[in-house]
Amino acid sequence: MLTPEDEAELDRLRDQLALLDTSVLAGLAADTETGTSLLGDGLAIGGWDDYDTLTAYAALHLGSTDPLRLYLFGGVLPAHRHKGIGTSLLGWQVSAGSAWRDRRYPGRPLRLSCHAELGRQGLVRAAEAHGFSTERYYYDLVRDLAHPPAARELEGIVIAPFTDERSEEARLLHNLCFQPIGGGEVSAEEWARRTGSAEFRADWSAVALADGVVVGYAMNAEDVAENGGPAGWTERFGVHPDHRGRGIALALLSHSLRAMRDAGCAEAGIGVDTPDGLAMSRLVADLGYATRDAIGLLTKVVV
Repeated sequence: MLTPEDEAELDRLRDQLALLDTSVLAGLAADTETGTSLLGDGLAIGGWDDYDTLTAYAALHLGSTDPLRLYLFGGVLPAHRHKGIGTSLLGWQVSAGSAWRDRRYPGRPLRLSCHAELGRQGLVRAAEAHGFSTERYYYDLVRDLAHPPAARELEGIVIAPFTDERSEEARLLHNLCFQPIGGGEVSAEEWARRTGSAEFRADWSAVALADGVVVGYAMNAEDVAENGGPAGWTERFGVHPDHRGRGIALALLSHSLRAMRDAGCAEAGIGVDTPDGLAMSRLVADLGYATRDAIGLLTKVVV
């Protein structure tokens, strides 16, 4: 069992795994593991080799209480893989998480969730064997801007610049779009911090207006391409549920890509959060994006 006294050694193991695996999950795990650690509740174990070096771990972190969700994290150094250690650790996490729920929140459904890089099937297969299934998909898509898409004209819709006057409308629409699917509310303060940051580019961003009301938005920022040159990144976009199916998202993104190209960007990227592959496939087929990274959120509901 790992205790708070093992934090330093556990951090070293995580750093080793991040360097050895060169996985996009390293950054994602670091973001999520800053949540509520349950190390002091006995929800973390480790494995040591014959030289008393920590070589494997499994930990559970509290993601939320409504709904009740625990995130599962873990890893095994490459030299000790293919021995069934990872599968055993996953089985322990399911049992330990269920027992923790029975102690702390008896009778409440519990979501046990872990992220898996879809190009590396080992964790996916192990999780499916324990009753997990894919709840959501997260895609990072990229596109060369040598030939940006043409402007799209939509009847009754105006693509207009993002301005301070339209910022609050866009924030409220963002929360309307994403809170029903589990997204946390973005406060006015958090929104203002991002739109006021050095990376945010209002001149690349846009809103869609219907009768003067904001019904879609694309929030863009400046990034760095793999070759070190300037790149654009669409970090938030959405369309009001009552106006979907009209091509508004594609029109907003086409506008964004052209603005990035005009500013000297050679590449653009976007992150897509979807319960299936449909949103990603539309962006690939209609706007020419290509998948760079794909991650699944695998979940098992314990009732």
